Amino acid sequence: MTAVLLSYELKRKIEPLLRMQASDNDNERANASAAISRLLKISGADWHDLTDALLAEPQANSEHVPNSSSSQTSWKRSGAIELPRGQLIALLDLVEARSPFLPIKAADFISSLRSRSFRPTIYLSEKQWSWLQDLLNATGV
Repeated sequence: MTAVLLSYELKRKIEPLLRMQASDNDNERANASAAISRLLKISGADWHDLTDALLAEPQANSEHVPNSSSSQTSWKRSGAIELPRGQLIALLDLVEARSPFLPIKAADFISSLRSRSFRPTIYLSEKQWSWLQDLLNATGV
């Protein structure tokens, strides 16, 4: 059986339900488990797929991360994106290293992205991804 990929939206719905598994209330844990099962079933997935997604290592995808030693721009693309934590941090480090005096809005944006980088993967909307690419372009990447 081939593993089902879980969408970002499904993961976001399941996230608070998984956190409820730490509850001291048996009924709350049971209800959360049942809700996860329903969401997975609707998506054509099961608990095995969820476990696989939780244990999966983020895949390094060179199409999304700039290679600072080359002039290739294959990482540039439009649309929303999910970046593994390490790739996002590498991009943010590049922006900050090459632009130590960012405008306040840009610095706040970078700071907000860093605050979200505790997650294994970080979802960036099309607008956020475009802004980050613009900051990278401004640094000469």
